[in-house]
Order: sequence, then C-alpha cells, then structure tokens
Amino acid sequence: MTSAPFDRTRAWLILLQFLSLPILGWCLGNAIGAAGLCNLLTPFWVFVVFPLLDAWMGIDTRNPTPETDTILAANAGYRWLPLVALPAYVAMLIWSGPAYVTLSGESLAAALGLALSVGIIGGAIGITFAHELIHKPTALERNAGGVLLSLVAYGGFKVEHVYGHHVDVATPRDTSTARLGQSAYAFLLRSLLVNPLRAWQLAGARLRARGLPAWHWRHEMYLWHGLTLLFAAAMTAWLGWAGLAFFVLQAFVAITLLELVNYIEHYGLRRRRLPDGRYERVTPRHSWNDSHHLSNLALLNLQRHSDHHAFAARRYQLLRHHDDAPQLPCGYASLVLLALLPPLWRRFMDPRVAAWEAAEMEPQKP
Repeated sequence: MTSAPFDRTRAWLILLQFLSLPILGWCLGNAIGAAGLCNLLTPFWVFVVFPLLDAWMGIDTRNPTPETDTILAANAGYRWLPLVALPAYVAMLIWSGPAYVTLSGESLAAALGLALSVGIIGGAIGITFAHELIHKPTALERNAGGVLLSLVAYGGFKVEHVYGHHVDVATPRDTSTARLGQSAYAFLLRSLLVNPLRAWQLAGARLRARGLPAWHWRHEMYLWHGLTLLFAAAMTAWLGWAGLAFFVLQAFVAITLLELVNYIEHYGLRRRRLPDGRYERVTPRHSWNDSHHLSNLALLNLQRHSDHHAFAARRYQLLRHHDDAPQLPCGYASLVLLALLPPLWRRFMDPRVAAWEAAEMEPQKP
C-alpha cells in the first residue's frame, strides 16, 4: 500500500506552528522591547516566509489509492485534527484578549498588530477548519464548525456556504463567485453585505420546506448569531470596551481573509447554461485547483478545491488532484496579497481565465 498523500503528523505540527505565531511574536516583543514590530511576526510568516517554503517544497499531485480510501476515512486521527481547532482558538482568544488590552495602553500599533495576527490565525486556521467541519455528516462536527465560525462573528457562512455557494457556484446567482474583472475590493463589499442576508434567507427557506414559518425558533441563525453576541458580551464584561474592540478586530480580519480566499477560488469561472435554463452540473473544472504540498497540509487540502466542489462530503484527507481542472500557479497565501493589487491580479489571472474558457469551448473527447 502506498503512503497517503496527506501526512497527518506534519499537518499537526503545522497547526501548532501557526497557533504559536502570535504568542511567539508577543514574547519576542517583550524580550527585546519592540512589541510593535514583533507582533507582525504572524503576517510576515504567513504571507512572506510560508509562501517561499511552499514554493520550495513544490507540488504533490498524488491521490489516495482506492485501497487506502476506506482506511483513511476510518482513521480517527484525521477527524480529530479539525475538531482540535475549536478549543485551540478559544484558548487563543482567552490568552490574546488580555494581552491586547495591556498593549492598547502602551502602544496602539502593537495592539493592532496582535489583533491582526490573531485574526489571520482565525481566518487561516479557524475558518478553514470550520469549513471542513460544516460539510460533515455528524452533528458534533457540524456544530463544532458553527461555534468556530461564531467566534469570528461569521456563523452565517455555515448556512450560506453549504446551501447557497455550493448550489450556485460559478453562476451569476452566487455572490461568492468572483466575476472576471471584478476587483477583490468590490467582491469583499458585495460578500460582506449580501452573504449574511442570504444566510438568513436560506435558513428561513429550509424551515419553510419543513412546513415551519421562516422565523421559527429553530431558525439556525438565531443560534450562531446568539453565540457571537454571547462571546462579544463576555469579552466586554471581562475586559471592558477594549476587549470588545479586540473581538471585533480579530473577527473582521478573519472574515476578510476568508472572503479573499473565496475570491481566488472561483475567479472568472462559469458554468454553461443549458437549453432548459438550468446550469450544467458542478465539476472539477469550475474551481481553481492547487496542489502545493505545504499549504495543503496547513489548510486541510482546501486548495484541492476542484475536487471539494465536485464531491463536497469527501473528507479532506481523501481529496483528489485533477489535472483537467484550472490550475493556480501558487498557494493561497501568495495570491491573497496579489488580489489586493487589482491591476497586477488581472494581468496575472485574466489570461489564465481566457485559456480556461478556450479549453472549455473545445469539443469534448468521446
């Protein structure tokens, strides 16, 4: 039996490394008296050092073999990895909240650097791991994902992503699919304004499908937004208004990072409309794929997004690389920064979209 392409031991180590970054930056800042600079260790590592290491390690296009699928799916260690993100991020907030309040009385720049760092971890680890959990069949996993999202004030993602984005992906109806030529800033504005409202509508529609009124007490959004308000109130009662400011800041950074990744994942890709008005079914060709080994270990194979959309219930360790999917040239961490520079982004990505569209127009092989 060949080795599994997803190395669980290395993924655990990468998770611990990411979680340690804000703490290391804070400790280093205290040690050398440069808190403002050292609290930027996390963004420097995530967006500069890590992409260089990712490029150096290269691409891994291996897929699980049929005989390993059942073994990998049944291995409890793979299920625990995303679940651990919930207590880990709670611990991160419990530690970083007081640290932020202390720093805010000494240096606003240092405090903002810490909030930025924690928010990056919330987006890169918290929301990414929550994304894996909300797609899974067990109530424990789905609810853990919902709580994780509530910690960054984005519980609606649990509903909108599964029942909206995955249904309408690569169509004009989907507000989480970036149009060709749309800037990341326009995409962010639309996503932040529309997607939370869409989550409420979708949750209400699910209740009506069960014969219940749209505003029934079982409306899922009551729970997730209620938890967010509870967390925010607890931070305020514990740490005062500075604690609330920290909670809001880390959530904003995490949400922004999530939506920038959404922007990358489907930029410019479209499903064909069929003669009967419906759209063709979702295939791996409707999401950008990337198989850089290190970043996929860090992000639970999220960059094998083509396979995820074609087989949404498939667990992260079983996701496949598809040669026929549109391919990104590098991992998400590099592309997030590029997306913030729209002229460079379009110069870099629009020709790739054009090449994909040209390939789509070619007659399919029998």
